[in-house]
Amino acid sequence: MKMRLENWSIVLVGDVYTPPEMRKQCLNGQVYGNPRFDDGDDITTSSIKITPMVNGCVFTASGSMYELGTVSPAYEAEYPDANNRLVNFLNSKE
Repeated sequence: MKMRLENWSIVLVGDVYTPPEMRKQCLNGQVYGNPRFDDGDDITTSSIKITPMVNGCVFTASGSMYELGTVSPAYEAEYPDANNRLVNFLNSKE
């Protein structure tokens, strides 16, 4: 099932004792089209699978597929061009 994330950002998951390079990269944002949540609920996904995107969608370790909508303005301000950087990173892993 394809779901959409709006106002998304990448977050690192792990406790304070986990080295940064070993933390999992997940997506956080407002989800749409997920039967487990109301549209607009804020969620954090399972870790991003480091695989090429298909039709503009990111895959997660749980098997979910997310279409990425708009980037969080705060995240974009901190990490400009976030969407293109994520797309380029994932697509370079072919």
